[in-house]
Amino acid sequence: QKLHRDTQKCAFKCSYAVVKGEGVDVVKDPITDPGKKSKKGRLSLEKNEDGTWSTITEGKGDPAKDQLVRIFLNGELTVDEKFQTIRDRSNVGL
Repeated sequence: QKLHRDTQKCAFKCSYAVVKGEGVDVVKDPITDPGKKSKKGRLSLEKNEDGTWSTITEGKGDPAKDQLVRIFLNGELTVDEKFQTIRDRSNVGL
């Protein structure tokens, strides 16, 4: 049984960078596998009225609805949570 990021359709990729003080959208779009195209730009994660989730790309999300939390900034940990807290949060609604 193979379990890896491709079979699980999950990977963490850079989508936005600041270069010389200017924001730049970053996207991966391989010719050989269109299924591996990444989302680009600043991302936000918003919960819809029906309880489903949507990823909003290119900085177009509503900051008041964004559920993403900054964990690292310039190599420093900004939020220190216990693993059980993260696990409990991931199980909400299951």
